[in-house]
Amino acid sequence: MKRILTILLTVLVSSFAFAEPWDFIRAPAAEVGQLAPIFNWLLLIVTAVLLTISVLALRRTSSKKLKWVTAAFGLFFVKALLVVIDNYISPGVFMNYAIQSFFDLLIVGSLFIAIFRK
Repeated sequence: MKRILTILLTVLVSSFAFAEPWDFIRAPAAEVGQLAPIFNWLLLIVTAVLLTISVLALRRTSSKKLKWVTAAFGLFFVKALLVVIDNYISPGVFMNYAIQSFFDLLIVGSLFIAIFRK
């Protein structure tokens, strides 16, 4: 009996050792992945609202920091718009991770300048 338990435990531990640590996330990620178009449209609406608020604030109070924040929201809106367009024209081909990361880098860079610029 001890020998059988030892073998079963060894097989169980070795399967954990060779399994990938994110295997438990695969099923929920697939479920959420089916909702990607809805999330993309929602993100587009939210970024449009943020850009509108930022432009209205910029009209009222013109400052260099607010211009950089408006630029960041503008980039965020353009990114969301391109992702929504990409869903219908070339699903995932144009707006791949590299291009989205480039947009993220520009957004973070403009926010960084807005925060630390004197």
